Amino acid sequence: MSVNTVSPELDPIVELRGIDKSFGGVHALREVDFAITPATIIGLVGENGAGKSTLLKVLSGTYRADAGEIFIDGVSQSFYGPAAARRAGISMVTQELSLFPNLTVAANISIGREPTVAGFTSGAKSRQAAADALSLIQSSISPDAVVRDLPFADRQNVEIAKALVDDPRVLVLDEPTSGLREAEVDALMNAMRRLRDAGRSVIFITHRMSELFAICDSFMVMKDGVAVGTRMVGQTTPDELISMMVGRDIKSLFPPKANVDRTPDTEKLALRGFRVGHSVGPVDLDLFDGEILGIAGLAGNGQNELLEGIAGLRRSSGTMWRSGDPKKRTSPYATPGSAVRAGYSLVPEDRKGQGLVLSFPVFKNVTLAGLRQISRFGFLSQAKEYEATRHYIETLDIRTPGESAITVGLSGGNQQKVVLAKALDTKPAILLLSDPTRGIDVGTKQEIYVLVRQLASDGVGIVFLSTDVTEIVGLCDRVLVMSHRQIVAELAGADITEEKITRAAFEGDQ
Repeated sequence: MSVNTVSPELDPIVELRGIDKSFGGVHALREVDFAITPATIIGLVGENGAGKSTLLKVLSGTYRADAGEIFIDGVSQSFYGPAAARRAGISMVTQELSLFPNLTVAANISIGREPTVAGFTSGAKSRQAAADALSLIQSSISPDAVVRDLPFADRQNVEIAKALVDDPRVLVLDEPTSGLREAEVDALMNAMRRLRDAGRSVIFITHRMSELFAICDSFMVMKDGVAVGTRMVGQTTPDELISMMVGRDIKSLFPPKANVDRTPDTEKLALRGFRVGHSVGPVDLDLFDGEILGIAGLAGNGQNELLEGIAGLRRSSGTMWRSGDPKKRTSPYATPGSAVRAGYSLVPEDRKGQGLVLSFPVFKNVTLAGLRQISRFGFLSQAKEYEATRHYIETLDIRTPGESAITVGLSGGNQQKVVLAKALDTKPAILLLSDPTRGIDVGTKQEIYVLVRQLASDGVGIVFLSTDVTEIVGLCDRVLVMSHRQIVAELAGADITEEKITRAAFEGDQ
């Protein structure tokens, strides 16, 4: 691991002093001081709602602070807007993608600063600028590809390249690795090191401790809108950071695993010869009562498509049935609505594109998939919508000003909780979870793990897909590993280890 040796005594490139920011009755930031010195990678850590993203949006010009000042090279600045921040040398990659799906990669990367020749936009120069930015993160995405045709991980890389094209002095990365494959995470970290070696600074948010300690030189910890302390990488531990973040010790991140009785009488769900489109499968899968079944593998090997096929989002074939289904269905569901009515519910990997209507209030999102349960003679009961939403706000600790708050204003982790609440509100018999803790802080992850285990104990069938091998190992009772868009390994008990999962994913067998 390469660690920066630049002295903290150097004058900061950027300094925030006494930053305050409120949204209605929510005080998001309270007199926060934050100094960014040259050639350093700073991990900004804290629970969801701690104020991390708000602070970085003030830094990047998206929000204007209610009080406080921003200094660049010791001079007070009053810029506002992302374009003005970029001109000041600050670029940010947010949690949520802001790409135009019908435009090419090159057009998205160059948008707002299109190169010209003789006064006319130059497509050739746009493509070259995109290729240069993508090469910084060692991405092979074609500049001519249309964004809507790219998988989520590639779209995330396009967003990062868009920030790099400005050659920023300070690059802000808010959860940039959440949708990336392992090799792409390594490439991004190498790019961050090259930026640091060239004198640039990087602000990095991730909820994966392994990533923080692999790349960061120092950490600033936030809690409830306040900066509670800073630590150098060689002078702290993950446990200390977690305790600072949550204000308590976390003894065990994962709840105890279940003793699962895997007999025909306890089977919850079965797939036989199941195919999704023409590319995934055939898959044979069994899920048993009380079990959390993990789906693992390198991204892009059909894991997410499998869950979407079960949930009726993708055309599928083969045989599927579940315990308690009086019709004993022998074919997959043709639409998401028919799958929901039959007791299947999916938490999708892309909360913004698939899970939420961000312009809706929280209560509308929570009850969107279960409207049949709160309507009578075709009319909705807003009282029941509010009642259901209050239940999930309390159960999942969703940090929101209220049920009517607009969802886009919530932090990324709290948006993810709303997606989970929407799935639970359908009262599912089978819950399909695709990276459900993406963008969620470690304290809330523990709460989600306990909730998922409780749901399994209460009789809900759980299929848990995650790109984080650590949580697959810690949470799941049995794991199916996918490679080449098929299941290539089944692991249970003591065989569920990071080494065996990784080997199966890469080699295609155990």
